[in-house]
This record gives sequence, C-alpha cells and structure tokens, in this order.
Amino acid sequence: MRVPEFSDEQIAADLAAAAAELGEPLTASAYDGWQRRRVAASPALLIRRFGSWNAACAHAGVATNKTRSTSRRWSDDDVVVIVARYLAQPGSTGSFADYAAWAKAQDGVPSGATLRQRFSWAEVKKRASGGQLVEQREEPQVRRRGRGPS
Repeated sequence: MRVPEFSDEQIAADLAAAAAELGEPLTASAYDGWQRRRVAASPALLIRRFGSWNAACAHAGVATNKTRSTSRRWSDDDVVVIVARYLAQPGSTGSFADYAAWAKAQDGVPSGATLRQRFSWAEVKKRASGGQLVEQREEPQVRRRGRGPS
C-alpha cells in the first residue's frame, strides 16, 4: 500500500477544513479523529513536517490553544521539595513508578513525565535526600485530589 504524499498547501487546506467543521481552537486530538475519516495527513506527519502542532496550524492560519508549558510551573527547588515530601510519605517505595502514581492523586505537583523533563529520577532523589537541597523554602501547596477535606 502506498502512503499518500501531502503538499504543504493540501495540509493547510485540510487543517482549515477541519477547523471549519470542528471549530477553533483546533486540537491535535480533534484533528486526528477528523482525518481518520478522510485521506488527510496525520497529526504526527504535521508535527514532523512543521516542527510542532502549533506551527502546522499557524501555517494554515488556524487557531490553537495557547497553554503555558508545565515544565516551568515549578522551580527546581519546588520539584525537589515535592519529591522529598513524596519520599517521606508512609508506604513510599522511592521508585519512579510509585512517584508517578502518587503524583496522579495530588493537585499541584508535577507529573512523572513533567518531572523527567527537568531531572533524572536518580538526580532528583539525590537532591531530595539532601544532596543539593541548600535550604527548605516555603513548601508549594499540595492538595490531595478528591472530594472533601483529607
């Protein structure tokens, strides 16, 4: 089976058509569902071709959500303090997988994926254990997800 080739002009036309049908801002997820019912470039191809989803949409004149990056929502010290708090929790195994599961149950903490954008797990654990945490600043607010007080 031959994979169709798409010109930049065809991609722009498809993105504009998807936005007209689905509304703006256009998300990669919404476009993915739209393109699967047609002969149109996949979101992955658009990202490879233009460098990012937002760049592909900008090429087509289509609006996207402008969300701020989560990678700088927390300072390095905030991340270290949060990991130290996780490590101090009863039942904490100290594994990355356990941290990621713990983080999902919290509000206001970086996910495992976000944490790994900043540090290796070994490095952040070292820092959280006192390796490079120079001062204990005021801790970031962390709330457990769910209903009612914890």
